[in-house]
Amino acid sequence: MIRRSKQISRDPALREPIALLVALCLSLLISPVAAVSPAKLREVTPEEVREIEKAVPRRPTVRPARPRKLLVFWLCEGFFHKSIPVGNKALEILGKKTGAFETVITNDMSIFKPENLKQFDAVCFNNTTGLKFNPERTGQLCKSLMNFVKRGKGIVGIHAATDNFNDWPEAMEMMGGKFTGHPWRANGTWAIKIDEPDHPLTKAFKGKGFKINDEIYRTDPPLYSRDKQLVLMSLDVSDEATRNVKEFKPTDTDTGISWVKSWGRGRIFYCSLGHNDHIFWNPAVLRHYLDGIQFAFGDYKVDMKPKPMISSGKGSEMEELLEKVKTYDWGQSRLALTEISDRVRQAHGSPAELRRIEEGLLEVLDSHAMRAGKQFVCRQLSIIGTRRSVPALGKMLTDAETSDMARYALERIPGTAVNEALRKALPKARGKAKVGIINSLGQRRDKRAVRALSRLVGNRDQTIAAAAAAALGRIAGSGATKALAKAKDETSGKLRMSVLDAYLRCADQLAAQGNKTQALAIYRELQKEDMPKPIRTAALRGVISATKR
Repeated sequence: MIRRSKQISRDPALREPIALLVALCLSLLISPVAAVSPAKLREVTPEEVREIEKAVPRRPTVRPARPRKLLVFWLCEGFFHKSIPVGNKALEILGKKTGAFETVITNDMSIFKPENLKQFDAVCFNNTTGLKFNPERTGQLCKSLMNFVKRGKGIVGIHAATDNFNDWPEAMEMMGGKFTGHPWRANGTWAIKIDEPDHPLTKAFKGKGFKINDEIYRTDPPLYSRDKQLVLMSLDVSDEATRNVKEFKPTDTDTGISWVKSWGRGRIFYCSLGHNDHIFWNPAVLRHYLDGIQFAFGDYKVDMKPKPMISSGKGSEMEELLEKVKTYDWGQSRLALTEISDRVRQAHGSPAELRRIEEGLLEVLDSHAMRAGKQFVCRQLSIIGTRRSVPALGKMLTDAETSDMARYALERIPGTAVNEALRKALPKARGKAKVGIINSLGQRRDKRAVRALSRLVGNRDQTIAAAAAAALGRIAGSGATKALAKAKDETSGKLRMSVLDAYLRCADQLAAQGNKTQALAIYRELQKEDMPKPIRTAALRGVISATKR
């Protein structure tokens, strides 16, 4: 039996004290690191209730068309978020205080049976994880939930609501994204950008971006796409702390925080905020959730048409921004640069728009733009650059002032055209630029560069020679290994140490690839008495490691 505004255990037996104790002990034994979904939630403290009540709006955003009922579902079949009881209480108070809806709170999967689900106007997945909806095993529940939405009801997703439906692709598509990581951890403070400052559902933030302490979910394309949903807020990667997190990758430049979309005749509202307890007594966030819930009910009629791209054609605002990049110098306002970065982020998922932006950036490189402007362009091309960018970047490789910025972009662009451009520039470059090109060839493990690099190990410039040896070590393979085997007998001093270190790296890679015989031969060669002690020690470790595999 489902009780209103109560947390309902799936297993009545676990209400007994002994059963609860057993369940707790088992959970600790099974999962010492990840929290396990409890049978019963902790009580929210009086202090927490007071904080929520102070933050909750006094009245609904719009008058409900009729009495509304919200199902708040909190079952976790994966990681359990400790903020769930606080979120449940906040939704209960939100509905009661504003009169916008009545809540039913449960973790009982039977609620999704058609005869039970029909009483609700929307389902809120409060930090649910790993829900095992499967069309083959739980077909009736899947059909019931999908019909519920497609026939005109709503879904509200809080934070981990995108970490469900692994066996049900249609439901993942419905949610507008699937959790693939969280580089932005719960103990950090991150910048949020309001993508739709004039939209009714973002009124709570008064058109201004903000910073917030919470865990932010990554939801990679193609499930997440601005072609499929209207993104209301996203991460502001112009903020240094937000952009420079460990594990940041190009697609993270467009990380949605909240969005709306249609699904059949129904409505979806999702917001990533809700990992930390205090999120549920943040007045602006609670107003945002109230607006989203009333939208999901169908009471708040708002635009939900996706905005997949921003035009960047000739004579457009984008062209004006690019002109400003040409005259940009360090220390000046970065406003135009930030706006272009935002457009790059917004264009992810739209190949045509990305191509137009890339072409505009390449025009800047081919102009008499300031060095600072060109460096900015190269950083953007490191994110969206393709084969089309290689010729323009290749021209910059031999110039000591632009070589590093060009290589920064080229090293991240896939395809053999980049390797060809690097090899072509190598004999023309001098000094620091030449060393940089050598490093890039090694970084990309270009086997076709082995012959040229082998010759450079004998270069009079010891810096160039050492860089060539290191590059051969990263490339490995038979050609590089032979070149280093020869060089170790023809070099001396610091250069010989560089060669021996690179030769050792070749052996390590051979061992990792399963070629133990060749790897052991190199290790034993490097254990000879005439070898420096650090090399002999490293080679011994290599022998031990290879024989264990």
